[in-house]
Amino acid sequence: MKNIIIKYLLILLVFFASGSILAVINIKNTTVELSRLIKLHQIEDLRKNLVMSIQTVQSDLYTVGTPLGKKLDSIIMNVSNLDDKATMCISCHHEPAITKELNDIQVSIHDYQSALSQYITASANSEMMDRLKLNAAGIGNAIFVKTTNMSIKASQHLELSTNTAMVRINRAKMILYSTGALTFLLGIFIALKLTVSVTRPVNKLVEAVRAISQGNLGYTISHIDKTEFGELIKVFNKMSVDLEKGYSQLHNEIIERRKADEELMESREQYALAARGANDGLWDWNLTSNKIYFSTRWKSMLGYEEQDIEDNPQNWFDLVHPNDRKELETKISAHIDGITSHLESEYRILHKDKTYRWVLNRGLTVRDKNGKAYRMAGSQTDITERKIAEEQLLYDAFHDALTELPNRALFMDRLKHRLNQFIKGKQRSKNSLFAVIFLDLDRFKIINDSLGHMIGDQLLIAVSQRLAKAIRPEDTVARLGGDEFAIILENIMDREQVEMITDRLLSELPLPYHINGHEIFTAASLGIAISSPDYDRPEDMLRDADIAMYQAKAKGKAHYEIFDKKMYSSALARLQLETELRKAVEHNEFVMHYQPIIDLRNDKIIGFEALIRWDHPTRGLIYPMEFIPLAEETGLILPMGEWLLNEACSQLHKWQKQFDIGSVLKMSVNISSKQFLQSDLIATIDNILRNNCIDACCLALEITESLIMEDVESAIETLNKLRDMGIHIHIDDFGTGYSSLSYLQRFPVNALKIDQSFVAKMFSNEENMQIIKTIVSLAHNLNLDLVAEGLEEADQLTHLKELNCHYGQGYLLSRPMGPAAIEAFLEERLPIAEAKK
Repeated sequence: MKNIIIKYLLILLVFFASGSILAVINIKNTTVELSRLIKLHQIEDLRKNLVMSIQTVQSDLYTVGTPLGKKLDSIIMNVSNLDDKATMCISCHHEPAITKELNDIQVSIHDYQSALSQYITASANSEMMDRLKLNAAGIGNAIFVKTTNMSIKASQHLELSTNTAMVRINRAKMILYSTGALTFLLGIFIALKLTVSVTRPVNKLVEAVRAISQGNLGYTISHIDKTEFGELIKVFNKMSVDLEKGYSQLHNEIIERRKADEELMESREQYALAARGANDGLWDWNLTSNKIYFSTRWKSMLGYEEQDIEDNPQNWFDLVHPNDRKELETKISAHIDGITSHLESEYRILHKDKTYRWVLNRGLTVRDKNGKAYRMAGSQTDITERKIAEEQLLYDAFHDALTELPNRALFMDRLKHRLNQFIKGKQRSKNSLFAVIFLDLDRFKIINDSLGHMIGDQLLIAVSQRLAKAIRPEDTVARLGGDEFAIILENIMDREQVEMITDRLLSELPLPYHINGHEIFTAASLGIAISSPDYDRPEDMLRDADIAMYQAKAKGKAHYEIFDKKMYSSALARLQLETELRKAVEHNEFVMHYQPIIDLRNDKIIGFEALIRWDHPTRGLIYPMEFIPLAEETGLILPMGEWLLNEACSQLHKWQKQFDIGSVLKMSVNISSKQFLQSDLIATIDNILRNNCIDACCLALEITESLIMEDVESAIETLNKLRDMGIHIHIDDFGTGYSSLSYLQRFPVNALKIDQSFVAKMFSNEENMQIIKTIVSLAHNLNLDLVAEGLEEADQLTHLKELNCHYGQGYLLSRPMGPAAIEAFLEERLPIAEAKK
């Protein structure tokens, strides 16, 4: 409001001052003009005096006779006055044109004076005096005319200036009157405006105060004002609203306080009941008096009666397990000191039966206004069952569920710990070495599939127990998964000690296992990695033991190998070979060779065995023994085997057409275990035969007996389907497996193939000779054909003929050859004997 008053007064002052200044300026200009008019009137009087003086001199001059009379002195005096008045006129301020006229008049006056002087001094000559008188009179007349005209003009100018001055004077009057009137009216308007601006909000405030006093809390004013009254109204409205809220809150608080009092009473009753019936033990510790209250439940969960434990905190801490007491006391102190927001601790506490129970203790402190804790209360919960469950879960997480041996996670953790100890050991003693053994059971899949998974699981348990007994107490044996086990041999002095322990394992594992009425034999292949500064990761050490195990498995059953760097290079080479093999399958880098099969009774060719070769871009031909096992492991054998079967059938069809031999020749093709187990094997073979226009009787599939024994019933079902199609079944590498001869009668087999390992050593080893004779006798008794592999020497051929072996193949008879060489071979051997059907 103050600003508005100042603004209005300032407007009034500025308006009045502006009018006054304007009037003063006009009055000042008028005053200047009046001063000038007065001076002009004075000048005009001088001019009039000048004219009158001239008239007087002229009159005197014309009235004077010759000789000069009494007027002569008067003329001289008047001319002098005329000069003085002319000089006075010139001294006044005039415009430049008037000043020039006055100067001309003064010159004329001087001429006039001179003429008069001549006239006066020439009184002796009357003619001259008349002439001089006329001359002076002429000059006087000219002066009179000039001064008269100048006077007329000056009078006109004076009149005009007077009128202008009167206009200005009237204007100044009007400005003064108008300014006074408008200032008066503006003052009245400002007074009314200020009165309204003050009285209206005051009336609103008075009305609002009356409304609040009558109980209308929360009454607000809607008046909008930008002055201090507006701020006052806002504050008043806020005060009114806050007053209403405060009253409402106070009212609600009173109601809530009543409810709280009621609930408190109920809560006290509920707390008393809960404390008596709760499963948790309650405690309340007065920190000032160092007295503690233990609820009945707190004591009973530990097997104590009410009077058995006194209200001393020391009795509590004395029951806590010695290994847990310090941690509990530290946590209590931290909470009392305000370091932690609450107390929570798990610890073991002694039961009256002298066993320890796990409990969870929670508590909070009560503090005074200075933040000092003076009371602490909480609860104690028995969590023994939960702890047992957690320990079981932890045990299960790091132990194999079947054998209860440590699993891979725990094994790797212990191996990492042991390796770190070895790395950090600056001075290693003789027995600071350790070793990792990777163990894989031989033939476990056959046992598992043939006798069932339950027997397989029992076998794994029995093997794990035997391994645990065979190692030392400080060693660790773990099951990594499937039939894979791993062992950490601690505190090894040298390589010989590792080999001694490994020999003991290899000697005990093959001992028979008696499980559910079955006598089962199994062995294991072991790989060993001995600690060295080269290892800095446990994964690398286990990897090398695994590589060594594969090397042992490659050498045969029940062997072990100790890892060296050459094995790692071999493993890398094997990985490189796998990569190249995948590319070979993609780019079809394989070629087929065919080895003739000869009838030993008449030396005629009856068919071929299809043999795959890898035509490597840089290494040349690679033979199957180098890449087929890898193809089996990686699954590449499936596309490779299908290509081989299709290529062999296609080639046989070409030869049948080329040599017009019909269905005389047979094509033998090896089938891998992965191919044999395919669900669409029958459909795939049928499509290949149809696409290549080959009779089923022209195809012989060679299958190992170990393949059949992996799943006997399923194998018999598949073999029967193949036989029903007309396909011949040959058992390859017969005598090298572990199948029972009783199964052989159930197999729909056409021929047995004597493994080349028996043929090669038939004269150097009597046992091999007896095996060959047994196989020949078995085949004759079962009416099966016999094919001897690996014939390389003439005496081998002779002896096999004597034993009445039907067919043979080997370098002695013919090497494997490409299609072109086989065609030349067929042209030389025609006519061809018919194969036995």
